[in-house]
Amino acid sequence: MTDPVRTAVVEAIGEAQALLDRLTGTLAMIDGEVTVDLGRQGIWTKGEVAALAAKCSHLPGVKALFEITARNAGEQVTFSELIAHSGLDSKQQANEHARMSRIATDLFDRKRWPIENWQGSAGEMIYRMPPEIAVWWRETAP
Repeated sequence: MTDPVRTAVVEAIGEAQALLDRLTGTLAMIDGEVTVDLGRQGIWTKGEVAALAAKCSHLPGVKALFEITARNAGEQVTFSELIAHSGLDSKQQANEHARMSRIATDLFDRKRWPIENWQGSAGEMIYRMPPEIAVWWRETAP
């Protein structure tokens, strides 16, 4: 059974985070920065993409994720395609995604990626990088 007070608090936290993302994005626009809104993944700037890429440069699975989604910008990439590209086994690839999430949390105070991700109808994870972010990644990749 779900506690309604807990549910209300979790929803309020989500709303507060969404407001913070919008305000941060608005400040970036005021400062002349281009932003990309990835919905639940937050609003991204080129500097944030560069910071995350730099902190993850030692993770070959994360590098592979960025490479394949940037190469296929705007298109869906499956976990199977990612594994074939990275050469890692699925467990190691997933471990590196978890590591990137922890790095993002350290950098941005919450888990977020500059890559959309969701579980497809067949149960496999799917990834997509917006074209603008793909350009930023190519320009700033370590």
